[in-house]
Amino acid sequence: MEPPLSSDPTPSSEEKVSKEEHINMRIAATDKRTIEAKAKRAGLSVADYIRRAALGKTIVERVPPELRKELGAVGNNLNQLTRIAHAGKLPGVGIEALNELVERLLKTLR
Repeated sequence: MEPPLSSDPTPSSEEKVSKEEHINMRIAATDKRTIEAKAKRAGLSVADYIRRAALGKTIVERVPPELRKELGAVGNNLNQLTRIAHAGKLPGVGIEALNELVERLLKTLR
C-alpha cells in the first residue's frame, strides 16, 4: 500500500531531496553583500538562505558567541539569586522584580 500523497509540495525536513535544478539571476553588488552577511549571521550558506527566504521559511540569526557567554553568566547569577531568595536570605528583593528584568532581557533578544 502506498502512503497518501501530501498536499504540501515542499518535502519535510526528514526527506532527502536531490537538488538538481538551478536558478540563475543577477543582483546588485550591494544586495549580494547584504544577502551574504544575513546568511552568515544565520549560519547558513547563501543558497540555503535564499532557498528558505523564497519558500517563506523562518530564518533565525544565531546568537553571537560573546552574547551567548554573557547570557550564560546572567543566567548563572539569576539562578544564584533565585536560590538565595527561596532560602529567605534576600530580604527586600522581590521575585517579581527579578522576573520583570528577565522578561525585558528576553524581549530585547527577540
